[in-house]
Amino acid sequence: MSVSTNIKQHIIANVQDCASVDQVYGHEEINPKGYPAVMVTAADMEGEFSSNAENSRLYAFKLLILFPIGQDYPAPDNQNRLEYAEQVVATVIDEIINISDTDFELDGSNPTVLFVNAADVRWAYTSYEGGEARSAELTLKVYTEKTVV
Repeated sequence: MSVSTNIKQHIIANVQDCASVDQVYGHEEINPKGYPAVMVTAADMEGEFSSNAENSRLYAFKLLILFPIGQDYPAPDNQNRLEYAEQVVATVIDEIINISDTDFELDGSNPTVLFVNAADVRWAYTSYEGGEARSAELTLKVYTEKTVV
């Protein structure tokens, strides 16, 4: 299995361990089966010459969090459903960030992983097959070194 695939599998496993997440996909899913849903996809990769023996590589992964805001998903206790959706997504973000902060070497899943950088988050509203959702996109950047000798 490739380094990128190993890293992605470990990220998916970490997200599945988050109590606030219902469904995790290793791809973009048109119609998720549960919410909040998180979709993990590969993003840009960067490489850099480090030394005669090693090269540095940065693998990035996008984690898209979705929680529907349509009338079919009422908030509990007569709470505003838009506010509730934002709170749910914020909770998922916090859990993913916390697990990334504590498992910053991806638990030794790949000996080349040096660390996972702090996550960048971009909030949005997303249209999908099921309607509209409150969403956030996290970018996890995984720094590695590859021995080339």
